[in-house]
Amino acid sequence: MPDPLGHELLAERLALIPGILSDMLARGPVPLNDQTLAGRRFIITGTGSSEAHARYLATLLNLHTDRSAAYLPLSGFVDAPSANFTGKTLVVFSQGVSPNAQIALARSTDFEHLILFTAATPETAEAAGKPDRARLLRGILDSGGELVEFPLAEEYTTLIRFVGPLAGYLACLQFAGQFPQSRAPLPCIETLLPLLDARAPTALREAMCNLPSAFSTGFNLITAAPISDYAQNLACKFMEGLFWTCPSISDFLQFAHGPFQQMTAHPKPVLILQGNGPGEAEMVNRSVDMLRGVGASAYVVAIDAPPLLSIFGFEAALNDAVFAAMRHLRIDQVNWPGKGRDDQLYGFCPDS
Repeated sequence: MPDPLGHELLAERLALIPGILSDMLARGPVPLNDQTLAGRRFIITGTGSSEAHARYLATLLNLHTDRSAAYLPLSGFVDAPSANFTGKTLVVFSQGVSPNAQIALARSTDFEHLILFTAATPETAEAAGKPDRARLLRGILDSGGELVEFPLAEEYTTLIRFVGPLAGYLACLQFAGQFPQSRAPLPCIETLLPLLDARAPTALREAMCNLPSAFSTGFNLITAAPISDYAQNLACKFMEGLFWTCPSISDFLQFAHGPFQQMTAHPKPVLILQGNGPGEAEMVNRSVDMLRGVGASAYVVAIDAPPLLSIFGFEAALNDAVFAAMRHLRIDQVNWPGKGRDDQLYGFCPDS
């Protein structure tokens, strides 16, 4: 049956997510090689949904292991001197090994070691008619680099991706959990599956479907640290799924230092993400009171899980809200605005 807007394809991908993540947990991670486990300092990069993965892994390594990590955007690899990278391990996230990701990969010889998180393998790249990408991946393996594979290979046709973002977080947890004395919490299937069933509040879904103009020119998304450090893909869902202005992300306490005042002067809805911390609950209550005091609309998405796991629930709940609005508004996810006209930057790679 024809699917001109891509909605049926996206519905199929959403339905795949619980099984894919369950399979990842059942298989367990591929053991890391000795050079990866010996790494002490990591430079991590990625863009699009991969930025959230990169920042999530940096949080895991910095706060839950004895290793240190820093996030660096891909443009930071274009002109940087090699001395900046000496003795460090490079970690690149790219679900499809985009040309931009290859900017960082081309600098791998400046690093002690290279790790690529990707859904692509030499075999899937060959099967997809991408021999150059297959050679690149084989070259990484032949030179001692490591590939950390996560689904979904070839998640194309639509602009937004639903499977790769969630699978990437789990791949990060499985990776970080292999370092000695890691405190990164690897979920069991019984813990993870209920989070993937999370749905957006009915009031939020109805407002997005029936009052899209209130959201489409931007709104505020508030959450607590550490999620505020890796909430990029939560915000980008609205941009990539509905072509709305990407909401600004604020930590609860940052919100009172400018965003609240600006939002009061130019009213916009506020979406609040709440995990299960008691201090977080108090900040949510205070935020809602402040917003009600100025007549602002506030929508709370509550996930009963600690931060490193609640991201799975927030992803699922916002997938639900965005997909509902996408269908209601008949958003074309196959022929998106600007399709085929972004290659000057999307295809940018100095050595290509």
